[in-house]
Amino acid sequence: MAFEDDALERMHAIMSGSHSAMMDHMNRVHRGEPAVMRELATQGACTPGHLAEVTRNSPGRISAILAALEKKGWATRTVDPNNRRRVIVRITPEGRKLVAFHRQMREERLRWIFGQMGERGTAEFLDLLAQFMVYTSLCGPDAQAPDEAAIAKAFEDNGLQYRPAEDRENIKLTAARPEEYPFADTGTAAGTATPAD
Repeated sequence: MAFEDDALERMHAIMSGSHSAMMDHMNRVHRGEPAVMRELATQGACTPGHLAEVTRNSPGRISAILAALEKKGWATRTVDPNNRRRVIVRITPEGRKLVAFHRQMREERLRWIFGQMGERGTAEFLDLLAQFMVYTSLCGPDAQAPDEAAIAKAFEDNGLQYRPAEDRENIKLTAARPEEYPFADTGTAAGTATPAD
């Protein structure tokens, strides 16, 4: 078995076997109320359509989330006086305080994790994570394997030096047509459906 196969199995084992409270929480809230609250805190006034798009929720799901946020006093919905068919959503001062509190708690926990990993381990992890994220940006479901120039440019665009691994292996990427890959977000009708959570 090639090292890539071993790495894939180990990554799956690590990701599926590490059901941490923090990761479970992050997975649960990725598209729910906290995601909407973060967008409102960052962008200010938004339309429900914008919120549905950026959080990848259906209009019905966004409507339910906004109703819950309004009930809790964390957001408001008002009709745009310039366009009566347009709704404007805003975060309340109480909602903004809540977002700041959650950010503080998340950052505190990440600092604790980095403290446990140590300075060298944290630096190595972040260097590898940055590389990993650049590579993932290059291999979407409909992508062919990029050439060296494309890889080097992606690293440069992300402010990283491209140093190919000495023991790297070139694995073939198979491009998939949207009808063959219905769960991919390819921008086509097959890839735009988002299940409600």
